[in-house]
Amino acid sequence: MGSFETVLSILILVLTGHALKLSGMLREEDASSLNRIVINLAIPSLIFTSLYRADLSGIADLFLIPLVCITTGALSGTIASLWARRRGMDSRKTWGIIVAAAMMNSGFLGYPVTEGIFGSEGLLRAIFYDTGTTVMFTSLGLILSFISGAEGTAVVKRAVTFPPLWAFILGVTFNLMGLPVGIAGTVLGYLAGAAVPLIMISLGLSLNFRFLRDSLADATFVSALRLIVSPLIAAFIVYLLSFKGLDFSVTVLEASMPSAMLAAVLAIENDLDVDLVSSCIFMSTILGLVSLPAWSLIL
Repeated sequence: MGSFETVLSILILVLTGHALKLSGMLREEDASSLNRIVINLAIPSLIFTSLYRADLSGIADLFLIPLVCITTGALSGTIASLWARRRGMDSRKTWGIIVAAAMMNSGFLGYPVTEGIFGSEGLLRAIFYDTGTTVMFTSLGLILSFISGAEGTAVVKRAVTFPPLWAFILGVTFNLMGLPVGIAGTVLGYLAGAAVPLIMISLGLSLNFRFLRDSLADATFVSALRLIVSPLIAAFIVYLLSFKGLDFSVTVLEASMPSAMLAAVLAIENDLDVDLVSSCIFMSTILGLVSLPAWSLIL
């Protein structure tokens, strides 16, 4: 499937979710239930089955990909902090814009887009890239817990029990050791197939225009940072690392993803400016449906 067809299919699924909300068949709050199914069942199944079936003979080289993710996210967050200082933002807004700029939607949106354009080999690299986002999520959670004086143990516990992380570990382990999965492989395959439609319908349910009124300038800045500046940063890094072929293309494409849904989780849990973070997620996601096809053509 080409980049245009992939993004068009995703857009139709997102609009389907939004139409279900507008019609009253589903509510915006239902997105939380769908997200729990996605995070705890569908995405772990997708990760495990993809890794279990993949050729991991060059796995050592793939571990450079999450390092690019972390570096790109850190630089994007630093740029966002300079913007916040220039705007004279308070701590809640500053950290809100940092997490929205640093964390990209490399899993929820990155998986279906990358798989649609680059196939299973591209998805494999996207999974490795997304482990970097998990590290950033945990690190930012610990930093914010330390700043607020809260216990960081809850963040660590959530990180070490995060189902996608264990799916990654088990998928690699079962692959390299040649362990059979039997009928579980079929069950996981069915669950993996549910990941993309559930993700997109959930995203459609979450779209809400009301947050943009007071945060338009900041959301526009973060969107430009996520969708344009971040992939340029990643392209420079992977050029220095001599990435070629799919390693180069997938890493840059993943870096061009909009702000992560998990940024809103950090905002809610650490009393950041939730409306600002939601505006950044919303605008960057909408604009990403335009920028992603452009990046896929370039790559």
